Amino acid sequence: MISAAATGSIAYGFGFRYAEALGNSNLQTLKTTHAEQAGTAEKENRLQLLQQVARANESESLLFAAYESFKEEKRQLQERIPHVTTQYIPAPGAVAKPIPRCVFTAGWLRDFNTALGVSAPRPGTTAAAAEKAAWPATGTDAELLESGVTPADILAHAQDYGLWARSNLVQLNALLDLQEKD
Repeated sequence: MISAAATGSIAYGFGFRYAEALGNSNLQTLKTTHAEQAGTAEKENRLQLLQQVARANESESLLFAAYESFKEEKRQLQERIPHVTTQYIPAPGAVAKPIPRCVFTAGWLRDFNTALGVSAPRPGTTAAAAEKAAWPATGTDAELLESGVTPADILAHAQDYGLWARSNLVQLNALLDLQEKD
């Protein structure tokens, strides 16, 4: 019986070592496979990141180019404001004359600001008297007072507002373009 137990023990030892060697071999193969997959995934992710960075840089460049274009257009328009707001020609071939005085009432200015989404100063805030005067109550004589706003002021405001709106549009389109490319 001792011999059967010894034989069983030897067989068990060989089987254990064989299974252990096979398990170690399989584990090493699995580690190698995972390392290769991780390396491939890293390369793919790096390539995607570089592509996204290139697209973002291109979009940023286009955005800044648009901003510069808008600034130049605004500069040119600002140079023309005095010319187009101080004189006019009443008919083709006539001589230029000074533009008649144009009055914008405080009520008109209030409604203009309201149409643009500018809210009235809240009661109790530290608004300047001029700011309060620009928000007269509806139906009062104060809304018919002269606001002091000139056609040149309105044109300058339109330039600023147009620059703001166009800048927002360019940003939105750039974001949409980036999203489409992804």
